[in-house]
Amino acid sequence: AACVWLIEKRIGALPGVRGVEINHATQRARVTWDETHTRLSAILQAIADIGYRAQPYDAVRSDEIHRAERRQALWRLFVAGFGSMQVMMVASTVYFADGDMTRDIEMLMRWASLVLTTPVVFYSAGVFFRNAWRDLSAWRVGMDVPVAFAIAIAFAASVWATMSGAGEVYYDSIAMFVFLLLAARYLQSAAQAKAVRAVERLARLAPAIAERVPGFPTTRATEKVAVAQLRAGDHVLVRAGSPIPADGCVVEGASRVDEALLTGESRPVVKSGGDALIGGAVNVTSPLMMRIEHVGQQTVLSAIVRLLDRAMTEKPRITQLADRVAHHFISALLVGAVIVAAIWTLIEPSAALWITVSVLVVACPCALSLATPAAITAATGYLARHGVLITRGHTLETLARATHFVFDKTGTLTPGRYELLDVKVVDRGADEQRE
Repeated sequence: AACVWLIEKRIGALPGVRGVEINHATQRARVTWDETHTRLSAILQAIADIGYRAQPYDAVRSDEIHRAERRQALWRLFVAGFGSMQVMMVASTVYFADGDMTRDIEMLMRWASLVLTTPVVFYSAGVFFRNAWRDLSAWRVGMDVPVAFAIAIAFAASVWATMSGAGEVYYDSIAMFVFLLLAARYLQSAAQAKAVRAVERLARLAPAIAERVPGFPTTRATEKVAVAQLRAGDHVLVRAGSPIPADGCVVEGASRVDEALLTGESRPVVKSGGDALIGGAVNVTSPLMMRIEHVGQQTVLSAIVRLLDRAMTEKPRITQLADRVAHHFISALLVGAVIVAAIWTLIEPSAALWITVSVLVVACPCALSLATPAAITAATGYLARHGVLITRGHTLETLARATHFVFDKTGTLTPGRYELLDVKVVDRGADEQRE
């Protein structure tokens, strides 16, 4: 949420920029600007100046970036998980000894824990430090700021205790804290990626290749072309079992077409000469000759995808409230941590450090900032996979208060397949299994 706010404010301040919409789930931004006042390069540079990376959207390149990010996230999670397990084994040895361990062995265990925790802090937790530095550089406190402070303070104090031979060390708590945070964020990103795939799956209903008939009606010879090369007025042959490449109408043939993507109706619709065809629908029974009328962003399927993208971009009221509360809460948390440190320094200096770290860790609003957008995104993706398309961001909030639902026809609720539910034997002499 802090990232979205910061980027929107930065881009929106550029001359000529008329609108900015950022979809945190898909990691895409839709920017409207006047090229006479600013250029795309200036927008990309403005984003880079505040520590983020942006580039013109390309589906292939975007997939490569997401795969690389997931691979890095898994490596960070693996290092944190492996390190925390090893440190916990070392720490448990000291705990179970309950003071009976000799001083040299205890120091050996501390140094071993330091070695095992160092890659967790500097590699796995590096993402928290980078994000915290970026937020502070922009004079904004994000969720990673208290997390980074807590990890840095606890690790520095543990290193000092190890080198000086006095005080307590908390390497196991540090490693486990980093592992749990990374695991939670990986689950969040996985939920977002799943929702994005549901929308992209809808966009991929239209085929990539079409059979164009350039000489129709004189000749029936076909040529395979990319759907992106089709133009209004082209004639295309749609074979049985193939998806319709773009919006148009039937000029020859009769068939049944599955239009469930638009109507939700499971039963195929009869199509003949002059009837409209929707790109992405599936021709079920017989070949059809169609004339293309709308392509690209003008198709119905593209409009549906834009509606879904808008729904995931819009921030519901609950998300906006969570963003505002989290921002002020983090600021209050940092101030409160300073006050707690000052008070406990006067009361009991030996406990001041760890109580301050506990305040930073326990009071960090991770759930508030992460759970709300993750829940909205996961719900939107889940509904999209089951044929329910959310077109506005506030729909889920409104849906929670609904008490009655009205459907125009049963076809939107049934799968269109008959199933045997029960067998009732009328003749007493009949065998139920044989019947």
